[in-house]
Amino acid sequence: MVEATFINTVWQHLRHALGPAPAPRPPVMLDVPEETDFQDFVDEISGRAGSPRTLIDDGRRVEPVNSRTGQPLVEPFGEELLEMRAWPYWNDWIGCARVARSGREQSVVVIAHRADPAAEGLPEGASWPEKLRLLTGWEPLPRTPVDWQAAEQALGARLPGDYKEIADLFGYGSFDTYLELLVPGVRGLDLVQSATSDAAHAGDLWRPHPPFPEPGGLLRWGSSEQEIDFVWQTGSPDPDDWPVLVRPDFDTWERYDCGMGEFLVRLLTDVRLGYPTSRIAAHCFADYA
Repeated sequence: MVEATFINTVWQHLRHALGPAPAPRPPVMLDVPEETDFQDFVDEISGRAGSPRTLIDDGRRVEPVNSRTGQPLVEPFGEELLEMRAWPYWNDWIGCARVARSGREQSVVVIAHRADPAAEGLPEGASWPEKLRLLTGWEPLPRTPVDWQAAEQALGARLPGDYKEIADLFGYGSFDTYLELLVPGVRGLDLVQSATSDAAHAGDLWRPHPPFPEPGGLLRWGSSEQEIDFVWQTGSPDPDDWPVLVRPDFDTWERYDCGMGEFLVRLLTDVRLGYPTSRIAAHCFADYA
């Protein structure tokens, strides 16, 4: 069991997400209470920050460690580092480590500065999915690709190309712990199953718009804990031309004449849209796989 007071202490050391980028600081190290199981503590952080990357396992590097994957967490240690789990969390890295000290193992939490992954700007010629990857500092993980042929056959329609590229690149998770992406085959956030469920409640859900698959019907691709709906307005025979509609409250719809890839980049960067994510200095993607 993990002490709630210790978890709260960890979160109090994280810098506030909104506002200008905070200045770099030395890593903060906190000794995990001895009675706390290492895996229980990893699971507790994962419940807030998504699945971790395993940087070190049994003293060996599992994957390349760089500034985008958590290098600032590893730097304070030498040969004493036995295991390291890492999470990007806005302006900080969170690390949970097992270290060997004076002949005994000990668990520690490390909080290190995380630089803005897109501080040098975004290449003009990059695609929207690539810009999204650069903004969040996301390094793709090995995963089973979506069976798009089966998903589109079950849906009865083709899906936008940028959406499929983003879903394959990121998988199931949340941008800035704000917007969750629906992905075919993900239990509870399956885009195809969501379309069937939404259609059954369309009278109240999408008014005054019809649900997919009716002409011009709405098809959900994202959701938020703030009860905001992110959908496409279908209708065009080319799904890449489907505009994005957002419902910030039950009676209002906002339309964006762009694809979801461009919309996501704007959601993270364009303060004129009014989303809190645009005021976050360093963006992240929380992996829920």
